[in-house]
Amino acid sequence: MTARAEKQREGRRATRLLPIFLSALIVLPNNPFVGSAAAQVFRAAEGASRAVAIGAAPAATGAAAVSQSVPSLPPSLSAPALSPSPWNPAGPTTLSPTTLAAAAPSPATHGSGTSGVSGLSGTPGPHDSGLPGQAPGAPARAGPAEKSSGASLSQARSASARAATAPDANLGAIFDGSKAEDPLGWKDVPPVPAGAPDSVAGISLAPAPGVRYTASPTDWRKEIIYSIILDRFARAEPHQSWGDPRSATSRHGGNIRGVIEKLDYLQGMGVTTLLINPLYLTLPSAYHNYWPLHFMAVDPHLGTMADMQEFVAAAHKRGMKIVLDMVFNHSGPVIEYNEGYKFSREPKTVKDWKYPLKPSELAEPENFHRRGSIDNWDDPEQMKHGDFPGGLNQLATERPETQDILLKIAKWWLQQTDVDGFRLDTYQHVDPSFWTRFFAETREYAAKLGKNNFLILGEIYHGDPRVLAPELGAGRLDAVFNYPAYFKNDEALHGEAPTSALEDGFNFVRSVLGGMIHRLVNFFDNQDKPRFLRAGDPVALSRVALAYTLMSVGIPFIYYGTEQAFRPAPSKTDLGLDAYREDMFQGGEFRSADSKGDDFNTESLLYKHLRELTAARAAHPALSVGEQYSRWSDPTGPGIHAFSRISGDEEVVVIVNTSGATRSAEMWVDAGLTPAGTKLTDELDRSYQVSAHAPGGGAGSKISVEVPPHGVRLMVRRPAAPAK
Repeated sequence: MTARAEKQREGRRATRLLPIFLSALIVLPNNPFVGSAAAQVFRAAEGASRAVAIGAAPAATGAAAVSQSVPSLPPSLSAPALSPSPWNPAGPTTLSPTTLAAAAPSPATHGSGTSGVSGLSGTPGPHDSGLPGQAPGAPARAGPAEKSSGASLSQARSASARAATAPDANLGAIFDGSKAEDPLGWKDVPPVPAGAPDSVAGISLAPAPGVRYTASPTDWRKEIIYSIILDRFARAEPHQSWGDPRSATSRHGGNIRGVIEKLDYLQGMGVTTLLINPLYLTLPSAYHNYWPLHFMAVDPHLGTMADMQEFVAAAHKRGMKIVLDMVFNHSGPVIEYNEGYKFSREPKTVKDWKYPLKPSELAEPENFHRRGSIDNWDDPEQMKHGDFPGGLNQLATERPETQDILLKIAKWWLQQTDVDGFRLDTYQHVDPSFWTRFFAETREYAAKLGKNNFLILGEIYHGDPRVLAPELGAGRLDAVFNYPAYFKNDEALHGEAPTSALEDGFNFVRSVLGGMIHRLVNFFDNQDKPRFLRAGDPVALSRVALAYTLMSVGIPFIYYGTEQAFRPAPSKTDLGLDAYREDMFQGGEFRSADSKGDDFNTESLLYKHLRELTAARAAHPALSVGEQYSRWSDPTGPGIHAFSRISGDEEVVVIVNTSGATRSAEMWVDAGLTPAGTKLTDELDRSYQVSAHAPGGGAGSKISVEVPPHGVRLMVRRPAAPAK
């Protein structure tokens, strides 16, 4: 071959590999460069709503005033620009006024009765815009939330500044065919494990004789989710690595058996539900397993189906639950088109199947849109039918025959693994008609296995709660990630914005979702967003963020490594994924900057703090199922944010201090549950006590508290000691 021909061949190879490289950066895992715009959008929408003042009218009894919830956005508000899709680095998507009107429920109101959440048990309850009422004479339950003064520390932070600097040598090889013949492992796809079905036609969905399936939790609000990327969490021997262990796109060898060996560690910190990434067999470079090549095979890099079954059984024996991530929107990059990858309005012809796709029924052109890659994210046609960049081929999820195959796949995983729930990846990109069938048929099948409250958790990557509202409850999603709060709260929890942002964000989300706010999964970082702790941040900031996340209304979510103070290390890639996809296992080369050689340290500050918080949450039902009422926040800077969680006759006052200085505040509490003279004890420091008092000798009840720098207090009424 001539030098010129060889150079042309290498250029063609680099051109073919570039989409896959972009996929590694943009598609899965999600692009992290979209949070800033989403936060700005949330602030714009929420600001319009906040223009309506929070009421504070005294009750007839003279007790403290009631803080009203913020009403939903007025009909006159034009449709805002909303948060970008994680697949769209170019710009935000938008909602039409018609869509917004359909999405927005009626304003939140105070009334009698329950919230309509139905405990997240059995059949999901209907949409409920109301909030629990309160007995006459105790209006302080809902407020007022008071404001104090403080210095503003608002500080802009761009995602790009957190991203990487020096490109990784292994990733650089993708662009230069002379450095690596096969940089993404096209020739290294593992063989299909023995026993993995070749076809959905050959499987039986009848429960195996003698197999007992584990019943669902009765109330998912009481669970605490801990999220694991299997390749990066724990590594049992023998393990299967692939590529350069210093590369963000390599397999580092974490596996299912590694998690089994760490169940004592996990249970010891008090988490109750483990969320794991998909298990599909895929390209070795796709360590996250979101690029399926075989939808019904466990990737050998992670282990075997027997390992997975042992893992689930061992967790269930401890009372823990398992949620499995599932992908139904796309396959891995399996199709090569005759007409190239540029988007087309008409289906393309398949030139070649680059990899065998299983189950075999899926390997038919009709199961894919075959339009080529999206290159204009503002084009609805491309959004509906285009492949994600990198050639992740989009399935025709609106097609009944394709739906039939995918539904059998979902039921098969449930039958084989006995998991307790599914996380649905790329939820908003899948045809709604598929989800309608999926909800009904999956729940019906789960019920036949004795799982009457099987969790279906959706990933809707959006900063506007009105987008979430139509998808929650009423036979739809049981829960959804609380991206609206994430985009709103990040600066405030870092002490860079007033704590009133926490209150305002909560009020806005509640005004849209009402009682459905209990179905939100609260988080402050995850696999697609940077670590909460930044370089130079005091570890104590995570104490505040953990307490706020675990004690706020909703289902708490903790990302692995948080309990060991993981923070971004200097990134070695252009995207910076290595900065928050670290190895937890000892000896891992891809580590947190704070790693001291033992990332499973049960004596670390945050591990012990998390253990204290989870114990308090288990001891006080109000912290998991109670309603939330704001008590105090600072409008001009960091400092105290306080709220009560109330259930039945129990009130727990949660107080966090985002400031690096000691702060004090006097705040209202519920006059009926915590009357003047009631002694409250800090559940985290029982040497600290306060007594409720009647302000100025009048009606109502207040407490005065002092909170240390970056401190947390959980003030509870402890039972009187038994008489001797």
